[in-house]
Amino acid sequence: MLAGPVDGGHPKREKNVKFSSGGYDFTRVRRGGAKVMLVSKLNIRTDEIYTCVFAPDQERVLTGAAGNPVGLWEVRTGRCLREFEHPWKAWGLVWSDDQRQFLSVDGKLRLWDVASGRCLRELDDCEIRCVAWSADRKLALTAWKGSLRLSDVESGKCLRVMEGHTDEIYSAAFDRSQRRALSGSRDTTVRLWDLQTGRCVRVLEGHEYHVQCVAWSPDEKQALSCSRDIRLWDLETGKCLRIIEGHTDTIRTVKWSADQRLALSASHDRTVRLWDMQSGRCLRVFEGHSAGVISASFSADQRCVLSCDWRGGVGMWDVAGG
Repeated sequence: MLAGPVDGGHPKREKNVKFSSGGYDFTRVRRGGAKVMLVSKLNIRTDEIYTCVFAPDQERVLTGAAGNPVGLWEVRTGRCLREFEHPWKAWGLVWSDDQRQFLSVDGKLRLWDVASGRCLRELDDCEIRCVAWSADRKLALTAWKGSLRLSDVESGKCLRVMEGHTDEIYSAAFDRSQRRALSGSRDTTVRLWDLQTGRCVRVLEGHEYHVQCVAWSPDEKQALSCSRDIRLWDLETGKCLRIIEGHTDTIRTVKWSADQRLALSASHDRTVRLWDMQSGRCLRVFEGHSAGVISASFSADQRCVLSCDWRGGVGMWDVAGG
């Protein structure tokens, strides 16, 4: 694979038809008379959602917003199931794999029980903008300005502070072994860290705007990062293998499919795009959101895509396209 821009080509565009039912707004997504999907509208009480994360089973979604508690929503109906009070804006959220707990950051790092709505622990007190949770739920990565912090979730103790970024860190991710981490920053770089030593192993440079999201490939040999473009990196060499372009505004999130063949991206241009990672070609553009899209995720069976925009519109899309 060669580094260089890859444009969207001529991807299929999925069109929508608006209708209302039961007090919620929906969209029928038609593909040549084939399958129909639905889009629900979350009844948020604010102008903008800052962060949105779908549960592993894709049946519920957590949102953090300005002037609102963190909301737990039912995806298919848009119904609010529970609210979790926060004194400040919730910038980051992450589910546990068993979906019984989640972490939030609103200045403090908080651990929540989903069923009871109870805050189990307050773990930190600083201006945190992002959070990542290890698979065994023992460790958390948070960021304060340009510093990446590794903490013990049970005790709240900060185990290590990693310095190197020169501006705010917007995204962080553990590898499966919990020995390495990726971080993406407003300083336009991605960094690869050794969590055992705290050493920065590699600096991945090339983006010309803030790095919004980083994602390990399933085999953990590569990574994706997004800014106003998407870049595919070889983590062994630090080489940029491909630049993927097509969105017309800031890209908020990027996700790999489980088989590493596809990737999803969600953008402020109000679209979600599906990419072929072998060629860098855009396979589909999912259109219909009325505001910038801040989150997108594959369903567990990889057959559907879920997305959320900053005004609470939730999309469900068919990957195969009928």
